[in-house]
Amino acid sequence: MGKGGGGGGPPAQQTVTQTNLPEYAKPYFENIMQRAQAESYRPYQAYGGQRIAGFTPAQQATQAETAGLRSPQQLSDASNIAAQSAFQASQAGQQFAPGQFSTIMAQGPQLMQYQMGPAMGVSSQQVSTGSFAQPGVAEQFMSPYIQNVVDIQKREAIRDAQKAQLAQNLGAARQGTYGGARQTLAATERERALGQRLGDIQATGSQAGFQSAQQAFEQEQARRLQAQQATGQMGLQAALANQQAGLTVGQQNLQALLGTQQLGAQQNLQAQLANQQQMLEAQRMAEQSRQFRGTLGLQGLQQSMAGAQTLGQLGTAQQQANLQRIQAQAAAGAEQRAYQQQLADQQYADFMRQRDYPMEQLGYYSNLLRGIPVGLGSTQTTYAQPPSLASQAAGLGLAGLGLYNLGRG
Repeated sequence: MGKGGGGGGPPAQQTVTQTNLPEYAKPYFENIMQRAQAESYRPYQAYGGQRIAGFTPAQQATQAETAGLRSPQQLSDASNIAAQSAFQASQAGQQFAPGQFSTIMAQGPQLMQYQMGPAMGVSSQQVSTGSFAQPGVAEQFMSPYIQNVVDIQKREAIRDAQKAQLAQNLGAARQGTYGGARQTLAATERERALGQRLGDIQATGSQAGFQSAQQAFEQEQARRLQAQQATGQMGLQAALANQQAGLTVGQQNLQALLGTQQLGAQQNLQAQLANQQQMLEAQRMAEQSRQFRGTLGLQGLQQSMAGAQTLGQLGTAQQQANLQRIQAQAAAGAEQRAYQQQLADQQYADFMRQRDYPMEQLGYYSNLLRGIPVGLGSTQTTYAQPPSLASQAAGLGLAGLGLYNLGRG
């Protein structure tokens, strides 16, 4: 754009250049601008679908089942059974006590005090002597401690037998052979030996006491006879001879009676010992039966404990099976939920593409237009300062002169 000269006045002329689209391209550019303006006015469109997949019915069922999962009843039952069995077993062990066997002291019958009769047929002068067979004579010469010693020996023998029996019973109980045939034979032999020992002690003590009394009596008689010899040796010797003969016969008779009595006493003692053995056997059988019942009770408690353990294992197995089943159901529900989530994501992606499709097309359309080589046209308009009146007159004159010359030619 050029400028006129002089004096700071308005420019002599002014040029305005306008750039215009080609007519064939103008509708397209106007269309894209209108569409872009319309898209910019369009309000935000919210997605009405579900973005997050909810829990599936299978997952809700497994969640409810997991929340409601409780300890199996078998575990509680097993715990109660085990506690009761342990308590009963401890009570049974504290209350059980082995039976106490007792024996009856077998005593032989008291021996009768037989009296030896006087010698018969003595025709010579009778010597005034006492008779050993007279009532109370033998007791006067017998030691009062003989029977006490015999009783002590018999009591100690019975006590030793009881100790041996108790030791053997305890040993058999520890070895588990209590009540066996071997123990029975040993007990029978021990009782037989005890009876024989008691009879020997009684017989030996009685015989020793009798002989001691007889010797004391004879010594007394000898002293009396020696005193009477001072008054009549001949008659006394004859009387002594007769008396000695009578004493010999009486002693023989007395020994025969004592032998018969000792045999009867020994048989009676053996019968008592046999009865006592039967009583001990009955007690042993009763104790064995009681121990058998106790063993059965303990075995029953052991079976209860084993049943409680099995019941607890079944409860644990059932709980594990439930957990595995719930885990499998949860995995299936998770697969279903993952599929639902995939569908929801796909629907949201489709919605986004559908919503933005016009903008994508508009951008595609705009890219196409920007890529076309369109030549823009330009128009220049020049504005000049109006001429003065003198210039206008001169101009008109020159114009007229030109027309005149043109006409003449």
